[in-house]
Amino acid sequence: MASFKVRVVNEDDKAIENARVRLEFTGLTRGMSGEQHTDADGIAHFDGYEEGPINIYLNGSNYGGSYYENGEQVSVWV
Repeated sequence: MASFKVRVVNEDDKAIENARVRLEFTGLTRGMSGEQHTDADGIAHFDGYEEGPINIYLNGSNYGGSYYENGEQVSVWV
């Protein structure tokens, strides 16, 4: 199982705290993750999922796709 981080920042690269983040798994393991909230560094942690393609949702809106592997971090600019 993989551990994965999503970092949410604004256009000035400043962390956004308390954003709601969910992942939609688009590969063979389709489904949605539980909702996580970003911390003071703008990071939401996801653990125990299979590696693969995802769509990232922030506060209910789709912010695009990515592919994640164990230990990676993806940044999302809002």
